[in-house]
Amino acid sequence: MNFRQFIALIRVPSLTATAVPLFTGGALALKIGGFDAVFWLVMLAAALFMQIATNVFNEHGDFINGIDKSASHGFAGIIVKGQATANEVLIIAIAFYAAAAILAVPLVLDRGVYVLVMGLAAAAVGVLYSEGPLPLSRTPLGEIFVGIIMGLTEVIATELVSCSRITFSAYLVSVPISLLVAAVLVANNIRDIGKDSKVGRKTLVVILGDRYSQVLYFTMIALSYAWLPLMYVLTGNVWLNLPLVTFPFAARGMIMLHKNGWKLGVEISSIIYMIYGVALVIALLS
Repeated sequence: MNFRQFIALIRVPSLTATAVPLFTGGALALKIGGFDAVFWLVMLAAALFMQIATNVFNEHGDFINGIDKSASHGFAGIIVKGQATANEVLIIAIAFYAAAAILAVPLVLDRGVYVLVMGLAAAAVGVLYSEGPLPLSRTPLGEIFVGIIMGLTEVIATELVSCSRITFSAYLVSVPISLLVAAVLVANNIRDIGKDSKVGRKTLVVILGDRYSQVLYFTMIALSYAWLPLMYVLTGNVWLNLPLVTFPFAARGMIMLHKNGWKLGVEISSIIYMIYGVALVIALLS
């Protein structure tokens, strides 16, 4: 396995899914005071390592379970192409989780058992999403767990680690983050609905069908924007409406997907998520 293949394996572009909630939680902590930059950086590194491990487990699990038998869009395919063995990929995944665990030790010792519980929950979902006799990716629960872990859990855990507190605002801002990161997975599953149906996956998209899954996707995006005025009303912070300026781009992306198909659904959804997240972080710091 060369460097280019390794980069494809860890799926670097997908790491924005972790960066957004970590920067959001950090912005909350910075605004309320007592921000610990070192702990935030350690948390960021640990979370990125955990997502890389999850990505690599996904490559391994989908190969072992016969989901991916050839290289395809959004899938590195280094095992099926003979560039690495399944065991080598598994070792890489375990190594990244081990590195994340080592980094998390001082965070747990200083911030307490809640950090440990949230970290273990995130790790469990990361492994069980693709591995085991009934991976979460084969069930309708995948989007739900991804939204909870990579939205709600990561935002409040980051705030707790960064300033030793969890505020009501963290729960509020985690809602659109959860919706948007789950929407990325919905877009992925809409793109792969044919392949998933053939191998017996019962994802939420497969159960709903293509038409209603698209309705679900568009509703999730719309709700993430509709939530902004509610946050303003509840907090009195008018800046929380700032991500509304990104809606024209989101609308254009949704129109493109509706007209042209979902091959680039993950990429477009990730960009929507990223620009929304950047605007939200700026709003929280204003």
